[in-house]
Amino acid sequence: MILERPWGAARDCEQIEASMVEEPRMRQIADELREQIETGALPPGALMPSEPEVARSYGGSRQTARSALQLLEQQGLVIVRPPRGRIVRSNQRLVWRLSEFELPENTGLASSDAWETDIERQGHDPTRQNLEVETIHPPRDIATRLKLDPEKDLCVVRRRVRFIDGKPAITSDDYFDEAIVRGTELAAPEDTTREDILKEADYEQTYDVDEIITRMPTPDEARRLGIRTGVPVAELTRTAYTAEDKPVRVMTVVILGDTQVLRYVIPT
Repeated sequence: MILERPWGAARDCEQIEASMVEEPRMRQIADELREQIETGALPPGALMPSEPEVARSYGGSRQTARSALQLLEQQGLVIVRPPRGRIVRSNQRLVWRLSEFELPENTGLASSDAWETDIERQGHDPTRQNLEVETIHPPRDIATRLKLDPEKDLCVVRRRVRFIDGKPAITSDDYFDEAIVRGTELAAPEDTTREDILKEADYEQTYDVDEIITRMPTPDEARRLGIRTGVPVAELTRTAYTAEDKPVRVMTVVILGDTQVLRYVIPT
């Protein structure tokens, strides 16, 4: 008696056999790509070849190429950054180029876009940001910097938590005199894509003064950033001034002390 397998069972067996053949090839492709990452042939921030490119280069199917690239994702070597594709992840400290984002040649860009592009270039994923906008009486230290009365005057604060590689990494809070930004995009509860709003309000910022300290986080900072016990933070306070030396913006940034580098380029 000859027993025939049902058509569906035969198809399932063929798929299993095909997957058994593709599995070693997939791992071989992943190993070769991993070697390129580890040797620096594909450096942090580099765009990985696409699935069709991998399939053509290594002579496998697109599904095999996809599986190989996904394996590198699972191993933490590659991250997905739509719409660009997959990029090589970096395990080095992030460099935040604080002297570059607000240069005149960059004022036509959204600072968040410039920041995201730079973080991505370094091999990390600037996943998202949370934004809250409030009108409050300024804390005393902010009031002093903006030359406001902490009891009578109001300020608009735009609070951000920026995420890198899916984890909260930076808090960035911008304070403005409410009387200056009233009715502008800076007082609205949405993100804005322009950097010349203060200029349009006749309060163009022409220079900044930065102050940096290191300390242990406050309970609120530990909550916002998910900081584990014993990790210090660096705090940057940037006060922006007009040409007439009027303070118009205070930005306070808190970063994890063990993950990032604050970098400046200073003319001499």
